Amino acid sequence: MSTFRSSPHLSGLCALSIVALAGTACGDDSPADGEDTIGASSSAGTANSTPTSTLDGSDTGPGGMSGPSGNPTDSDTQASADSDDSDDADSTASSGTTSGSDPSDPFSFIVFGDLNGGGCDKNDRFHRLVPMMLDAAPAFTVHTGDIIEGYGAESCFGSQPAGTSCNDDNESGNMAQQMAPLLEATHDPELRASFFPVIGNHDGNWGSDWYPDPCGGGICELLGLDSAGIAETYVDHGDTFQAPGFAPHNLNHGDICGLDQESSGHPEDFYYAFPFRNSYFIMLRLHEDFYGMLDCNGATPGYDSCAEYCSAPELRLDEQRNSACYSVFQYDWLTTELEAASEAYAHVFVFTHAPLMGSGENHGPNSDASVYRALFDQYGVDAFFNGHNHAYERTVPLRNGKQDPEGTHYITVGTGGALTDTISGDAFTAYSYREWTGYGDYEEMTSYLEVSVDGGSVSASVVTLSGTTVDSFDID
Repeated sequence: MSTFRSSPHLSGLCALSIVALAGTACGDDSPADGEDTIGASSSAGTANSTPTSTLDGSDTGPGGMSGPSGNPTDSDTQASADSDDSDDADSTASSGTTSGSDPSDPFSFIVFGDLNGGGCDKNDRFHRLVPMMLDAAPAFTVHTGDIIEGYGAESCFGSQPAGTSCNDDNESGNMAQQMAPLLEATHDPELRASFFPVIGNHDGNWGSDWYPDPCGGGICELLGLDSAGIAETYVDHGDTFQAPGFAPHNLNHGDICGLDQESSGHPEDFYYAFPFRNSYFIMLRLHEDFYGMLDCNGATPGYDSCAEYCSAPELRLDEQRNSACYSVFQYDWLTTELEAASEAYAHVFVFTHAPLMGSGENHGPNSDASVYRALFDQYGVDAFFNGHNHAYERTVPLRNGKQDPEGTHYITVGTGGALTDTISGDAFTAYSYREWTGYGDYEEMTSYLEVSVDGGSVSASVVTLSGTTVDSFDID
């Protein structure tokens, strides 16, 4: 069972494995957030400024949720811990803490993604990008999905596909070899790894040489871990979800390292969360344009859609809803993670593969994006990062479908070196690759995003393969 774990080194913050809610108080001296600003293509504002840009359509959330200030408040966070579940608690990634670290100490992390498509030239670009990311000395790196090709013999998680070697120094397709410097980088003792992936559609769709990969391997071969290691390092949510106000869920759908679809828990269970310093990081499994946590079977009496029915707060204790909404377990887990994290941490960052906002012409926002965005509005998520579109784009900060300096930044980072996609740009686009290069310029498109956290302030910059900083902006 998933339980809370407190982190004693966090002065005034509660570091939690945030799944059940009942019983432990947090401190009230969270760092103050900095002023929201935006890059040169968008004007900065203050917390009380009037929203200036409206998105098309309605963005109302589940059950009419309304967003608070977007910053953690000084209120008590409650937690329940089942003493019989100490084994699960010990394998909680979000419990990583050591004494002697100040939660306000500055740190940075790097986001990159999408390595499918482009053959040997792509591998060469990524091969050159890796040492640049390491030279930036981040606390860790995050991959936004699509690590391998996923439907052909061009790349595999941890093996060399037959007949695809580019040269002795830069093998084509062995992604464990390509990513070894990131996977093996020394990491802070408060973290359980130096590399944190989300699953893309190319990394988890079963059949036709998608998954297992064309070499017969899976995600565990890339990460170099067995099932126990995956549970300890990444997928730490335990076997059972149980929280006040929610019906229980089974969170164990099989062995994530298993390569038989009937008994494997991949990619269904590959989502997780962890804290670091004054920030909380949530890694979701949302990797398709239309797949979501809010799909359902059967009728939804009184509700217009599966998304409305499955996300309705008044149905959280309804066993029929849990049965009909066959993937809602992750949504309920996400809700409780956000609820507790927004109280305990200065910053909350969410990552997945599919976009929830953006103007990518190859992949639009996920079909249930407005529901997820409403949840982020309610709990004040600082930034959401995705891949899927092989491009770079960030929005103005948004809340309730309008520009708001305290809203969430939606950032597409799919520029790890693969073939490119087109960004059209729209009223909500603050900046995109079109500001520094053109479609098909693979060399200059290849880039990473570095996010720097310093107390209440968050800033970010995009660095291309040439070493040029092409975008800089503030998130908080």
